[in-house]
This record gives sequence, C-alpha cells and structure tokens, in this order.
Amino acid sequence: MARENAEWLERRRLTARTVTIKVRYADFTTVTRSHTLSMPTDDADVIASWAVELATRTEAGRRPVRLLGVRVQGLIEQPGS
Repeated sequence: MARENAEWLERRRLTARTVTIKVRYADFTTVTRSHTLSMPTDDADVIASWAVELATRTEAGRRPVRLLGVRVQGLIEQPGS
C-alpha cells in the first residue's frame, strides 16, 4: 500500500505531509491513526515505516481485521511541477 501511494505521488509530482491508516475490525468498528511528518515525502519506505508504527497504536494483531488502508494527505506540489 505504501508503494502504491508513493508511486501515485511520484506520477503527480506531489509529496505528502501526513500518513494515515484505517483499521476496520471484524465487528465493523473502525479506527484511524495519523502522523504529520516534519518533512513532506513521496518515499515508500517512509510511508511504510509510519504506517507500521501507526498500526502498533491499534489493536490490529490482537483483534481480527477485515480492512486495512493507508493513505497520504496534505499534498504539496514538488518544485518545478
């Protein structure tokens, strides 16, 4: 998911300030967690690292999960776009 987000950002010559995850558990309870980066990024490794960190702040892994999503927000055009 992080790689898909990074490729999408790169194709549009954008960077993102915020990484957000959504976790929907088997009982349809949904939680989101997000982190605003100090520097905007389009790097898949940075996005993935934060997505994993955010997931540790949920009950994913301890409760059955039916949906997991990663998104980027706070989009900024790269210089020269």
